[in-house]
Amino acid sequence: MAFENLTIGRIIIHEIFRLNEDRTMADPHYGNGLIQLDAEAKDALQKRITEALGSSSHGVEMSIHDSGAQSAWMAAKNIIDAAGNNAQFIQLSQTITAKLAASQTTKVVPGGIVVVIDGTAGHPARPFVCAIKAEPHPGFIKKEENGQLLLEYLKELILTPEAKLYKIGAFIHADPAQVDPQQPTAGWRAFLFDDLITKGNRLGAAHYFYSTFLGLVFPSNSAFQTKEFHTLTKTFIKSANIDEERRSDLLNALTAYLKAEQIATIQVGVFSDTYLGTPELKDAYTHYMEQNEFPVQAIHKDLSEVAPALKKRKITFGHNISLTAPPEEFEGLVRIQAIDGEADEHGQVPKWTQITIRDRIREQE
Repeated sequence: MAFENLTIGRIIIHEIFRLNEDRTMADPHYGNGLIQLDAEAKDALQKRITEALGSSSHGVEMSIHDSGAQSAWMAAKNIIDAAGNNAQFIQLSQTITAKLAASQTTKVVPGGIVVVIDGTAGHPARPFVCAIKAEPHPGFIKKEENGQLLLEYLKELILTPEAKLYKIGAFIHADPAQVDPQQPTAGWRAFLFDDLITKGNRLGAAHYFYSTFLGLVFPSNSAFQTKEFHTLTKTFIKSANIDEERRSDLLNALTAYLKAEQIATIQVGVFSDTYLGTPELKDAYTHYMEQNEFPVQAIHKDLSEVAPALKKRKITFGHNISLTAPPEEFEGLVRIQAIDGEADEHGQVPKWTQITIRDRIREQE
């Protein structure tokens, strides 16, 4: 595991802020000196980083997309190349902080404390640099005065074990022997921790942090591409200009296509030709997938990340009414039709939904 045997070297913190009311960037508050932690505190921080990047379901390995002179990767590389130069470490950590502040381009994104750390990790030990953005949150600490137990309220706690309000980006120079002038990041590995990432949804990660700031992209492996195919195709079907009965049929078809055991690959053209029917809908789907830069060629099917989404189909109506069933039962046993409802006092005829389930009621609550 890349983050076993992690040892922290230098630490510095800075602070960034939410955008001003006029959407201009507030200047970061830069720290000018290294932070000295006692052994217990340093052990706790090392454990927090190791767990987040090494074993957490919210931590993933990424691909380095931006290796330019102003990239976060280049700043991390320069820190490692200048090992032992504290003045340069402080200056480069400020550069990293300024880049993160500039990446936050909406007022929705909160400010926070930026922790820049270098050290070593792995077997054999390899140099790494990581940047943590931690959002302060309130909490209590226990105190004892004159034999009396007390609680002290603190408004700005960060990096507590239960806190989900932090993100980590890390670069490790895992294989210094790899040197390729055409590919400067050869031998480097990058990792991301973001609580918004789940096993079934890597796309939930904050784009401003992993892409704009760190210059990372998700690896284009089969599991990710299959998940992306499902997400994009489902979004297209849900927004297509078709009636609800046809929409239901296509959502069933998408699940059936992905779960078909006899096919090992999936492809935009095959799904389009097999299920979409009209030339207009086929063209719209192909254009939509191209707009979202999904490859037109066949990709290997891997359901490991999309499997949870294929277990149930759910249809939601107004007034908190919903219908849920396994997709394969939906296709064979459930029929959905849009019908005209009863006219109101103004003569307007609403659309209602007629559902036929080819089975009797087994249980009610």
